[in-house]
Amino acid sequence: MPRYPLLADVLEARSRLHGVALHTPLEGSPTLAVESGAAEVRLKLEMLQPTGSFKTRGAHNKVALIADQQPDAELVTASSGNHGIAVATAAARHGMRLTVLVGASVSPAKLERLRALESDSCVVEIFGRDSDDAETEARRRDTERIALYVPPYNDPEVIAGQGTIGAEILEDWPACDALVVPIGGGGLIAGIGLWAKAVKPGLRLVGVQPSASPPMYAYLESNSTKPMPIAPTLADGVAGNIERDSITWKMCRQLVDEVVLVDEAQIADAMRWAIEIHHLVVEGSGALGIAAMRARLGGLAGRRSAVVLTGRNVDAEVLRSTLGSQGTTNGTGQRAGDAE
Repeated sequence: MPRYPLLADVLEARSRLHGVALHTPLEGSPTLAVESGAAEVRLKLEMLQPTGSFKTRGAHNKVALIADQQPDAELVTASSGNHGIAVATAAARHGMRLTVLVGASVSPAKLERLRALESDSCVVEIFGRDSDDAETEARRRDTERIALYVPPYNDPEVIAGQGTIGAEILEDWPACDALVVPIGGGGLIAGIGLWAKAVKPGLRLVGVQPSASPPMYAYLESNSTKPMPIAPTLADGVAGNIERDSITWKMCRQLVDEVVLVDEAQIADAMRWAIEIHHLVVEGSGALGIAAMRARLGGLAGRRSAVVLTGRNVDAEVLRSTLGSQGTTNGTGQRAGDAE
């Protein structure tokens, strides 16, 4: 099991990521404030990172450290797409060899972007059915010393890199008293929470998962880390089980105030809402916070809430299908025209 990250790790990550990861803007959303009952809402636009997602932060922080200590190491990672894209760009930056493992269920848009990054030193390999299978194989190669694994979430340097988002939010908006963050493996919310709860202990930290893939929600409800069935979801970037020995279980137990679930209709509606209201393309996992706010989940009424929009790497066909859906929902998952 890796060590737990410290505040000092986040500070070091900020320095290491200078000139690599963008300090992304906080865009005000009066419309979402009204719909959610929050006092104020601002959107943290992490989809504007060069790789199209927040994963730039953790991946570049981790790979930079490896490059300093083991510059000749061959790397391997497993990903549902965004982490692999980020690790590939980081490995290229440091001239390191890399294999990216993805499951057969990977988003076509993310696979296409990964394929565009292939080179003599970067290979993309489809392994197994999903990100769970790819992760298991990557761990095997690390254990057998075939390559050095760059984890998507279960790693202190990766978590510290993601924690720089929390530092930016509270630096730019000191009055913020709530954060709404998507959860997959838990690395993003753990890193953000590590910083935010130290700086502002009374801040409310709410995680959001799709009901089709709710392992962290289930853990906080039942204390079970057993693998569970994962259904298809628009939020493919957060889909999948979490490693049984991941440090994110305990970190989320300590730092996160509540995890809420949103369904597929709410996610699709949030994606449409982001385009219609803010003219922002956001993938399903990136829109989870918007979906939760519009459904008035997480006890955020009256708070100054920052919502992290994590990525934009959505398949064109998925986007066309989502935008082409008839009607808009009222934030409860029902279409306004169908609500009883």
